[in-house]
Amino acid sequence: MTIRSVSQLIDQHNVSSVVLEIGDEYFVFSVEDLLRHLHAGGSSDATLAELTLRKMTCVFENERILTAFEILENNGDRYLGVVDSAESLVGILTDTDILSAVDPTVLVQKKTIGELVTRIEPVTFTADWILDDVLNHLQKMEDSIIVVEAKIPIGIITTKDIFKLISAADTTDRPLLEYMTSPVITTQVSSTIQDALAQLKTCHIKRSIVVNQENQLVGVVTQSELVGFAYGTWIDLIKHHAGELKELVAILDAKAKGFEKSSLTDPLTGLGNRRMLDKRLADEIGRMRRYDAPAFSLLLLDIDFFKHINDTHGHLIGDEILKAISLKLMSVVRCSDDAIRWGGEEFAILLPHTLLQDAVEFANRLRTTIEDHSFVEQIQVTISIGVGQFSITEHESQFLDRVDKALYLAKHQGRNRVVADTSSGPTQHLVMPI
Repeated sequence: MTIRSVSQLIDQHNVSSVVLEIGDEYFVFSVEDLLRHLHAGGSSDATLAELTLRKMTCVFENERILTAFEILENNGDRYLGVVDSAESLVGILTDTDILSAVDPTVLVQKKTIGELVTRIEPVTFTADWILDDVLNHLQKMEDSIIVVEAKIPIGIITTKDIFKLISAADTTDRPLLEYMTSPVITTQVSSTIQDALAQLKTCHIKRSIVVNQENQLVGVVTQSELVGFAYGTWIDLIKHHAGELKELVAILDAKAKGFEKSSLTDPLTGLGNRRMLDKRLADEIGRMRRYDAPAFSLLLLDIDFFKHINDTHGHLIGDEILKAISLKLMSVVRCSDDAIRWGGEEFAILLPHTLLQDAVEFANRLRTTIEDHSFVEQIQVTISIGVGQFSITEHESQFLDRVDKALYLAKHQGRNRVVADTSSGPTQHLVMPI
């Protein structure tokens, strides 16, 4: 069969993959394989025999569900074959099946989807973008392109939509407006995990598009992230058992630690993320108040004219610059410091036991280091930095607001400079650019 014929078959049966039986082995052709083939310049008229298909891992039908989940996680596969004692295929197991088996009452019902939402900005474009120009953002089953207008999601294009285009022999040279599904099914940031699970099951979708009260896009929580969270919450229940369940507890503990580390790390740069900064700020503020410890300072920094870099050189080059700057930050901070990707092209550095003047000196050295560095394709990059020292009498949000305003002033006054908020008086411009 040709890839187009398979796509038509998949579309007719409203599924996302097909299984091929070759001898006594089973292989899968899925949306990921289709996208990988198309991104490599392949034709939709090619046959399955011309592709390198993935062999499907199989388990016996009496295997424990936790073992099956571990195999899916470790192999990075989305499909697990289930065979009987004669090793004949009797079913397919996916994340969707695991999610359907989760009883929402097991979850912490007070926990909201906003606490799980990914802090990395989801892939968004305006409706006038051409689909062919953004297809590279669809690589995996749960990937999607969110179409926004004034930060409000007005449409979505998923990998399943691409299957339909291929099966219909349609082109991809028109604006996103002509392909997107609208309106978008959204989840309020205040919704509970239980509500989000119910929505995924009822609407047969693979992601929660999370919005705030103004219906502006906040982030995306995928089906697999919810599955991972669900398994993490089972740990407390299973710990009530002993003996034969000891091995399962160890597996789940390791899984939970992996999820925790993932939730505190920015996947592009390897730095900590906004959640990590919130956690570390709470630690430092608690240390000061409990032990009357020395104050700490915070740097908020922003890459100057980063949008121009993306527009001129492309987002891939922009990502390389983000990673290069992250390496620079990690190379100059102390072991006790924390380098954070605040979001987009903004970063934060938390400096424990550091007073304002020392933090300003460090910020200016960092600014000079970035300015003198030769980045990819000889692109010159500068940064603007806001600096502040925490006062024991203020709230965390007030402190962040002060430092953020100092950063804004640094950019407003011409960029490539450091501005410090003295906290005892008006914001002062302490360091001028060279």
